[in-house]
Amino acid sequence: EVVAVSVNCAGEGCVQRSLATVLLCRLRGQWPTWCSGVRVVPFLAHAWVEVDGEPVDEPYPRGYHTTLIRVPPLERS
Repeated sequence: EVVAVSVNCAGEGCVQRSLATVLLCRLRGQWPTWCSGVRVVPFLAHAWVEVDGEPVDEPYPRGYHTTLIRVPPLERS
């Protein structure tokens, strides 16, 4: 849905797309994890969404990027 309604989220806009996806999920009561990371050789920065520790709909294999920032769901008590 995110890429269907926003030109900024389509194509190579991984930060915008991943943040929009997380916000849409949270509005619908789901709590994914937002991640951002890099690959050194060749250099590539990327942002993605994870559910239960697994990347969602990603073109890269798990572990392809080194995660620098991970924003998990809040622990509910």
